[in-house]
Amino acid sequence: MSYTPASASYRPLSSQRLHEGVVQQIVAQIMSGGLVPGASLPSEAALAQQFGVSRTVIREAVRMLVSKGLVVVKHGSGMLVQPSEQWNYLDPLVLFEHLRVSQDKTVLNELLELRRIVEVEVAALAAQRRTAEDMQTLYKFVEQMRTVIGDPRTFTRFDIAFHDAILAIARNRLLAQTLRPANQALYVARLISSQRYSRSEASERGHEEILSALEKGDPQQAREAMHRHIKQFEDDIHTILAPGFSFDVSDLAHELD
Repeated sequence: MSYTPASASYRPLSSQRLHEGVVQQIVAQIMSGGLVPGASLPSEAALAQQFGVSRTVIREAVRMLVSKGLVVVKHGSGMLVQPSEQWNYLDPLVLFEHLRVSQDKTVLNELLELRRIVEVEVAALAAQRRTAEDMQTLYKFVEQMRTVIGDPRTFTRFDIAFHDAILAIARNRLLAQTLRPANQALYVARLISSQRYSRSEASERGHEEILSALEKGDPQQAREAMHRHIKQFEDDIHTILAPGFSFDVSDLAHELD
């Protein structure tokens, strides 16, 4: 079996986290079709020379590319680009770079659907199982969100903490674990939404509606409040990720380790 040699060229790096810069450029080449499935990457030494980094940096970058399902290392054949069926679309860099290049929202829609199915029913369970101490925790997160509406990253972290707390309050460990593989991709989607549109205030109002339903112990009201909240987020993210969007997911790499 023969392999197509890669013809991509790369820019020297000056970042402190050099391996991330290597990964970002190679991912962009793969997603754009510059490196097709079955193509072989240049040797470790050649990549180190092109990027202007050490071979240790290249090894770490290759390790990350393998973990994303983009590259496989074969003895005697070198580093080969994997078929798209092997790519980890729940990896934020893979998901959003693929979306930027192809405008195919199928995987994004599946991710949002997964979240909606799980979190709507989780809210109903939480309404039935919450304790006074649980409610104090949720009130604390909502209050913290009110104070940082102008700070998208901090708001997003409290937003995630609020939803994670509801998952814990539902007291079903398997449901809580269902969303775990998607956490990083959902984090990036939330952050994109809060940065590009002034959605933090609307999101915060949604949290207060959910909180009110949980306080009343009303499962149906909790379902409806959570559904409205998630639907608003889905509408926002689809509007933001219209053709031509240019959000740089690589800027978030240091937050996703």
